Amino acid sequence: MKEQFGVIGLGACGSNIANLFEGKGYNTLYVNTSLEDLGVFKGAHKIHVKGAEGAAKDRKRVLQLAMETFPDIIQQIESIITQKYVVVIFSSSGGTGSGLSIPILRYLSQTGKVCVSVMVLPDGDIESAKANENAYNTCAELMTIQGLGATFLLDNSKYDKFAINSKFVNEFDVFVNLKNSSTYGNIDMAERKQVLSCPGIAVIGKTSKVKSTSTDIIQTLYNGIYAEMEQKSAMYLAISTSNKSLDIKSITSEFTSLYDQFIGISESTSIIVASGLQWPMKRIEKFKNKFEETVQNINNTIINQPPTIQPLQSLSFAREEYKPTTPVNPRDILLGLLNN
Repeated sequence: MKEQFGVIGLGACGSNIANLFEGKGYNTLYVNTSLEDLGVFKGAHKIHVKGAEGAAKDRKRVLQLAMETFPDIIQQIESIITQKYVVVIFSSSGGTGSGLSIPILRYLSQTGKVCVSVMVLPDGDIESAKANENAYNTCAELMTIQGLGATFLLDNSKYDKFAINSKFVNEFDVFVNLKNSSTYGNIDMAERKQVLSCPGIAVIGKTSKVKSTSTDIIQTLYNGIYAEMEQKSAMYLAISTSNKSLDIKSITSEFTSLYDQFIGISESTSIIVASGLQWPMKRIEKFKNKFEETVQNINNTIINQPPTIQPLQSLSFAREEYKPTTPVNPRDILLGLLNN
């Protein structure tokens, strides 16, 4: 099934993760404002934002730099990533990934693509106020995109970020390419696509064959690499297990509500995917609080010098079903973001 997925890595962080996907045979594209960062990767498909020398964590600057060439960037993306299912990977706290992800996802999600977004959250306690500001605003904007598929929030406060990247790619690849053929039940391709197409937050957990009890599988959801689930209401739950006597009910009872579930039997490992989860608002609010605390400290200590950090904008988290009306102009998306 991997041949049905294209991967786009935005910025240095997104490209690092995308490079792991390319190593597993996925059609991969790297997009960056920095030629130096692009040069790290040996992949054949790369896009440099013309005239850019990097982003310096400035999301607005990235949009301004991309204004003239954004239609060309979109055209290149569409010519290289021809798959219907597109995994778009980026950091929420940097400049390039957080800046370009929103217009690219808005465009692609309105053109028939199923976009699975993979966003990396910073460790807000050790990152800068600017990184916290970017993370908060990127989350807020991502929530408003209509027609988006599943969103995975990789949380760098959990442990080593490179270990997190590798774990996510390995587990996502296992789920996408499940090979189960059992009279006890299977998770077919349509069901896997359904799980990954569902809007909202998604998480993946994986265990070995010797650790496939219901308790082991449940713990992978809580001790994993994602922002912690704050509300246990999901749309879909997929469980592929090597344990034929697994107590499925003890797993599903962890969720207060569940729309549908898909169960399959595998030979070696157990993997669980929940999608349609709610956003972890407490985790996201921490970015705002850290940013505002720092700004207050700056105002209190630097007399007669206004802070250089742009204030947070008012936000709306309402979701509406996307109903396409007119053809999408890539440049209009950028103008809308810059005019806010």
